[in-house]
Amino acid sequence: MLSNTLSVIETTIRHKLNNDTNIAALIDFFRRYKVNMWIYPGVLKRKFSLSLPEIYDFLSALEEQGVLQSYYELYCSNCQKSMGTVRLFNELPDSFACELCHSELPALENSFLIYKVVRDD
Repeated sequence: MLSNTLSVIETTIRHKLNNDTNIAALIDFFRRYKVNMWIYPGVLKRKFSLSLPEIYDFLSALEEQGVLQSYYELYCSNCQKSMGTVRLFNELPDSFACELCHSELPALENSFLIYKVVRDD
């Protein structure tokens, strides 16, 4: 990401995350992301010891500023394979079949919110 977007991210970090957050490390983490790359909240949780509510609040704020866009990723809870993404909650199917294990799974219980970088200038 370039300096304009990193500046937006830094401002959002200062407003949305606790004071113990290592701002420089988080900015460095986002520096590697380019348009169309996926950001998984679980990665931020593991790398920066943030709570999921903090992470989702922070990523949601970046979405409001046009840096990210949220998607729902469907995954098989049996074999942990991604089955693709849908953009909006109301686009989630009632269920889906895993391509590998052929399990029929309820979409709501087998999806999670991820984010796609849509601006990195």
